[in-house]
Amino acid sequence: MAMDSKTKVISYRGGMYLLLTLLILSLIGGFIIYRYSLLHHANRDNIFDEALFYIIIGVAVATVMVALLLAVRLYRNLRSLGRVAKAMEAGADIDSMPEFSNDELGDLSRHIISLYSRLRQTTTDLEREHDRRLHEQQEKLRIKRQLTNNINHELKTPVAAIRGYLETMITSTDMSDEERKSFIDKSYAHCLRLTQLLQDVSTITRLEDGGNHIVCESVDLRAIVDEIASDVALLPDDRRMRMNIELPNELLVRGNSTLLMSIFKNLTDNSIAYSGGRDIYIRLIDKDDSLYTISFADNGIGVDEEHIGHIFERFYRIDKGRSRKLGGTGLGLSIVKNAVLFHGGDISVKNRKIGGLEFTLTLPIHK
Repeated sequence: MAMDSKTKVISYRGGMYLLLTLLILSLIGGFIIYRYSLLHHANRDNIFDEALFYIIIGVAVATVMVALLLAVRLYRNLRSLGRVAKAMEAGADIDSMPEFSNDELGDLSRHIISLYSRLRQTTTDLEREHDRRLHEQQEKLRIKRQLTNNINHELKTPVAAIRGYLETMITSTDMSDEERKSFIDKSYAHCLRLTQLLQDVSTITRLEDGGNHIVCESVDLRAIVDEIASDVALLPDDRRMRMNIELPNELLVRGNSTLLMSIFKNLTDNSIAYSGGRDIYIRLIDKDDSLYTISFADNGIGVDEEHIGHIFERFYRIDKGRSRKLGGTGLGLSIVKNAVLFHGGDISVKNRKIGGLEFTLTLPIHK
């Protein structure tokens, strides 16, 4: 530990000057006294004078020794500081601080090293932050390129199908009305898929841009789930699933109603299209000071474990042929995850032991 400034009596420079002055005065004084004793007290006993002279000489010698010790300490500190300065100049990290004496120069050296260490740490943090941001930018560019390529790929199928149907109707003059209507219905179905794909891409883009234009407010999540349940009840028997809802009559969350609707609508559509089950279960399983924890599950066939880790990826399909046949865009669950993250929540998925998938998500409580 460095000594407090109030406890320091002298500095190096002042101490050296004082010691040299005392040394010179001691030698001059001793010489004068000795000469005075010889000239004016030659006939007296000069034992006292000789003792005084030797005392002064002893003080002078002691002063010289102290000055040498201080000089050695000064040299040692300066040499250590010189090594540190060379390391600083080379931009090296100073893993351990050299030993400095407990004085003003030692304190100054320690302060310099401490400032350098903080500067190095700040520089390292800035470089790390720069690398992180650069990596994020590169990752965003990679994802956008991948998204663009995937969109192009996804657009080719319906566009090619629509073109084929239209060309067939134009060139076939003897086509029956029934065949013509069938081709028109198929073209219309592909148009709907294109519309849904463009809407999903637009949603993904808004979320990736940070959602600057997305308004958040108090939203009743129970009302959204009830609306989805009403739509499901109108589906044909072969697609309809039973909605088992265990939520409070009013469940207020802080968020965007459109995105919250897309979360539960996409989860519901995913279960209807791919689960093979007959029931959907939506229930509130936990609540803390800031978040609701909600479970969304079905009693279908579940998903092989090898696919669980990829289920939220864009355009990832477990059965590509079946997904396209059912009109899926491959973006539904990706939208779900990004929408949950936008609201400051989290989402995970697992296979239920009794069959089916279970999504567990958190959403912020409106206060």
